[in-house]
Parts: sequence; structure tokens; C-alpha cells
Amino acid sequence: MIIRGILDNSLNGQLCIRGFAPIKELARISRADYSYQRSPKDRSDITDFLEKQTYLFFPEIILGYKFRHSFAKRASELTPMQSISDGKSYKSNIDNTQIRFKTIDYKQSQDIKNTNSILIAELIFEDTELAKLIQDRRHPLSRIDGNHRLRAAESSEAPKVERMNAPFCIILGEEFYGTEASDKINEFDKATKVFFHNINTKTIPLTSEENLKVLIDDPSCFPNSELEGILGIEGLLTRELKERYDHKDFTGIQHIIGGNHRTCYMEIFRILEDSNKNVENVLDALKHIDRIYDSNEKLKANSSFGLLYGFLYYWIQDKKGKFTMFKNWVLNNNLFETEEVSAENFIKIFDKISEQEIKIFIAMPFFSKDEVDAHDDIYKTVIEDIRKDYHVNISHYKIMTYTGNTVDIIQDILNKIEECGIFVANITGNNPNVTYEMGWARALRKPTILVREEASEEPKSDYKMLYHATYKKEAHPTLKKAIRGNIEAILTKEYGYVLENR
Repeated sequence: MIIRGILDNSLNGQLCIRGFAPIKELARISRADYSYQRSPKDRSDITDFLEKQTYLFFPEIILGYKFRHSFAKRASELTPMQSISDGKSYKSNIDNTQIRFKTIDYKQSQDIKNTNSILIAELIFEDTELAKLIQDRRHPLSRIDGNHRLRAAESSEAPKVERMNAPFCIILGEEFYGTEASDKINEFDKATKVFFHNINTKTIPLTSEENLKVLIDDPSCFPNSELEGILGIEGLLTRELKERYDHKDFTGIQHIIGGNHRTCYMEIFRILEDSNKNVENVLDALKHIDRIYDSNEKLKANSSFGLLYGFLYYWIQDKKGKFTMFKNWVLNNNLFETEEVSAENFIKIFDKISEQEIKIFIAMPFFSKDEVDAHDDIYKTVIEDIRKDYHVNISHYKIMTYTGNTVDIIQDILNKIEECGIFVANITGNNPNVTYEMGWARALRKPTILVREEASEEPKSDYKMLYHATYKKEAHPTLKKAIRGNIEAILTKEYGYVLENR
């Protein structure tokens, strides 16, 4: 393989070969050092960029190559870099890689450097040896800058990428072997790490907002059809939203989106489901959430994009159900104190919490089979009404039902109490079994509801100090009312549901 380019000194005298080569070939013969570079991540966006972008351009890929030289096998007095600096061909006495030169003269005119010639360098690898190095993961070229682009090219099978040439810069160095090499063997490795550091720290990259402004704010250069091709439907909707409403009119969330409103709009459009990606939805949500932040000092002091996106997401996706629960969850758990969590993580965590099934265990005396069944029907009706009215994933364990295979009833009861989200105890008659089960539930700190038949004797033991609701034996609506009111109170206090229909 021959890599051909112009040889010259760059900046502080560092010898480089600059040229163009197939990007997939550059990827094939090079490797990043993850002992100091960022670990690879899935960057499908860069692959899409290579395969689909109309205005495809990026700076040169920077690689490093070090000639290996043994002093024990010295064939001349010159080291690799001394030979190259003198414009003399060099062949490694370790691996047979060589470099040779050709000068091209332009006798009639001088260029911007006041010279009339360029020096073409050919970096030559033996094909068999190169294949062995790649197989052994000892690629000859090290990646200093451009690793993500090269990884994207590696993963792409698009014909466009197969044909793609990329600009490259190969920084040349040397590595010595033998007794005279002890203080120089790591010099080039040290240099490439410094190059990597300088490339990544001495420049100030444009922010997302600055990049978006170039495209979104220039409809003459980037009409809607073209903008959508570059940024997707999210970019088009962001432009429309920006044109329809001045972000400076927001007061509660101005400190969050003030200088980043394009980025904010793009992100919220990105995380929404396709059916909700429209300007009316997002503008309505922004205005509503702005009023919420403006009226709550703790939220207004929070600057988290992720939290704001969470509020916007749930207002748009479900204005009544999950939004009110999300708001209460944030406020009850002091999540306004968080500095930054991604919108995806906020949504993922809350969805898991909100979708959990809340099971209710009912402990009661065995009055009779008919009465137990009647009580079970009452609870079933109340719980189904709550599920329907508030979209809460709630159900109950059927009372005293053991059919089919033989089970350890006591252990089954204990397990169900441990798994339940709400525990109900009917303390009518001071039944010892109910008292025992209630003690287990309270030890597990389960939210507990106590009910008692109004005409029964007063509760005994310590729990007579606890609040309990009463009902009339023959008047089932009184039991329904007591059960529903207490379940709603627990759903609000313990689970963060805001039951606005109460």
C-alpha cells in the first residue's frame, strides 16, 4: 500500500504528510488508543451524516505514524526523522516500511510560501506485513483526531461511503530500539498525547444553539424543504415556533431557555411521539409550564433542562392523567433540587413509577361466606371506579379465596401483605387474625386503612388510638364512601397522584 501526499513542516516544525485517501481505507489501517481517548459509543448520527448529508464536509483526519529504527542494525548515521528532514528516502530496519520523495517544480511562479516546488512523499507498507499487523490489532497508524468519523465509516455499507475520500494529516515520528534508545523510545507517544490534548482543549466548539442559529434563522439560504432535509421535521417545527412566539415573553422558564430556545424547541420536538409533533401542542405546553414555574419559587430557581422537558412532555402527551402525577412527584420528592438529569431518564424513571400496579390487601373477620363475598364486591366496585376515574393501575387481592392447589395460607397472607401497596384492616370484633396481619403490615410501613362496623365494640389494644372509619352494617354505601375516600387520600399522599376529580 502506498499513501501519497505533500510533505512539509507544520507550525512548530512537526513533519506531516497531507493528502486525501478513501475514508474506509484510513479506518482499516488505523486504531485509536482508548487508554487515554474516549471509549467508543454508538454514533449512528455520524453514520447518517456520512451517508445522507448533502453538504458533507469535515476537517482532516489526524493520524500518527512512527518509523521504527534499531540502533543495533544501523545502516547509516541518520535517524528516520533526520533522513526525512534532509529529503532522503528511508526504509525501516525493523519492519521494512519506507518513505520516498519526489519534488515537483513550478519554475515560472512562486506560491504563497515564496517557493516554486512541493515535495511529494510516499509512505509505503508491505501488503503482507500490513495485513498481519491489522490482524494482530497492531495497526500501523494511530488515530489522534477523527476517531468517530472513522468508526462511522467502518460500520457503513453505503456505496457513497465506499467511494468517499477524506482529507488526512499523518504526523510523522520515530521509535528507537537498542542501547541508545532508552531516553527516546516513548517520545513520539508522548507527543501524540499532547497533540490530542491540544486539539481537544485549545479550541472552543460552537454550542448547539450557535449551530442551529446558522440554519434555522436563514430561510433565504435554507428554505423549509431544505431545512427539513438537514435537521428533520424537528428543525422545521422549531423555525415555525420561533417565528410565532418570542421566547423573551416567557417569565418562569426564561432563565432556562433564554439563550438556548432553539435547542430547547428541537429537543422537545425530538422526544415527542410523532402524533404530538406540532407547534400548537408545544406552544400551549410552554405557556402552561411557564405559568407553573412562575408561580412556584422552588421550580423557578431550578435550571434543569431535563426537568423542564419532563413537564413539557407529560403536558403534551397527557394533559390530565400523568402530568398531574408527575408534577406532584417532582414537588413531593424535592426533585426541583436536581441540577441536571436528561429528559429521557426523567421520563423513564417516572413511567416506571406511574405504571406500577398498586395491590390492595384486605384483612377482615370471617363473618360468613355471603358477607365476605359482599365485602369483596364492594371493594372491587370502589377500586374499579378509581381505576376508571383516575387511570390508576390499582387492583385488590380477592378476600379469603383459596381454591385449587394446597397452599400455606399463613405464608401466602404474609407474602401478599409484603407485596401490597395499600393495606386495609376491618377491625370489627377485635379479631386476633386481623390484628396479627395489621401488625405485620404496620411493621412493613404499609399505608394502612382501618374500618369498623359502627355498632361493634370499640377497638382494644394500642391501635384503639389510631384513626379508623366506621360504616353501617346494612348500609353498604357508607363503607364504599369510607374506603374510596381513604384510598384516594393514600394515592395522593403516598403515590403522588393528584386526583383532581375528588
